[in-house]
Amino acid sequence: MNHLPDNILKKTNEAAIYNLYLYLAHITAPAENAALQSIITDLEINLKSGATHTWNSRDIYRLSILINAVKHCPFLAKSKISNLTTSKSGLTACSFTNQHGETFVAFRGTGKGEWIDNGEGLSGVPEENTYKTYEKSGIVLSRKTLKHDYATDQQVEALNWFYSIAAKNGWTKDNKITLSGHSKGGNKAQFVAIHSDLVDSCYSFDGQGFSTEALESFKTQYGEKFEVRTQNIYSFSTDNDYVNVLGARLMPQNNIYYFESHMGFHYLEDMLNVNGRFNLQSEQGELSLYVETISKKLMGMPPHIRKYATLGVMNIFQRFLGEGAALNGDMVSFEQTIIGMGIAVDLLLSEFY
Repeated sequence: MNHLPDNILKKTNEAAIYNLYLYLAHITAPAENAALQSIITDLEINLKSGATHTWNSRDIYRLSILINAVKHCPFLAKSKISNLTTSKSGLTACSFTNQHGETFVAFRGTGKGEWIDNGEGLSGVPEENTYKTYEKSGIVLSRKTLKHDYATDQQVEALNWFYSIAAKNGWTKDNKITLSGHSKGGNKAQFVAIHSDLVDSCYSFDGQGFSTEALESFKTQYGEKFEVRTQNIYSFSTDNDYVNVLGARLMPQNNIYYFESHMGFHYLEDMLNVNGRFNLQSEQGELSLYVETISKKLMGMPPHIRKYATLGVMNIFQRFLGEGAALNGDMVSFEQTIIGMGIAVDLLLSEFY
C-alpha cells in the first residue's frame, strides 16, 4: 500500500472539501469572493427555511460535513470562492483561494446530461474538436480544430473554461494552481492538467481514466512534458470504487491511493468522515479489482467494437440517472444499446466461466 505523505494528504483533504461543496452549489448563489463560512451559513439558512430547495438526506449529510470541516479547520472558513460556473452545457466548476494565496480549481462530477460523454471518452473513437484562443498575461491557448482528436465535448469545454478564467485572473505558473474533481470532474481535471503548464498538481477523486488511444495521443503531443505532468497527477478513491478503474490511467501507479469506505463506494463523502477528514488508507478492494479486470479487457477491444459497450452502458445510465436528454446532441440508438449491453454482459460472465 502506498503511504500518502502528510503534506499531500493535507492539501488533498482541502481540495476534497471544495469539491464536496460543488454538489450543493446549485442550491444558493454565492457572491464572487464570498468566504466559505458565509456560503455554508447561507446553505444552513436555506435548509431551515426550505424555501428554495428540497433537501434530501445526502444533501444534509454533505452540509454537515462542511459545517464540521470549517469548525475543525478554521482556515478553511476564510477561503474565498470565485469563477463559479454552472452552465447548461454541463460544466459546474469554481475556484477557491485560501489564506496562503493558494488557488484550487474544482470540477463537479457527472451532470444530468453527461453520461454518454463518459462513454465517448472510453471508446477510442476520434472526433473533431475546436479549442479556443485566450491571450492575456502570457497565457496562450491557440485556437485550432483537430479532426483526429480523442477528447470529448465535455473535456474540451473544461479546458476552454480553465484557460478563460486563467486569462481573466492573469494566472501564470507562479500561481501554482491545484486542479481537482470528483468522478467525471476528476477526469476533466486530469484532462486539463495534461494539457496545461499552469497546473502545479492535480487530485482526481474517483475519476475515470481515458481510452488507450487518448493516452497515446497525449504522449505524442507532449513528449517529455507528458512524463513531467503525469508525475503531478494523483488518484484518490474509496477502496471499492468502480469508476476510477475505468479506462487507462494517466497517473503513475505510485500516485494511486485508496481509503476505507464506511457508507458507499463512489460518492465523494464515502471517503470522508463526518468531520471532513479522510478515512484511513486502505488497499484496493475486491470489487474495484474485479471492475478493473473487466475494464482492461474492454480497452483491449478495437475501438469500433468497444464503442458499442461504452456507449450502450452509458446510455442506460443516461436514461435512468440523467434526468433528461443528453448534452451536445449525443444519441445512442436502441440497437447500439442492445449490442453494447450484450458485449458488457459477456465481459462480466467471462470472469466466472
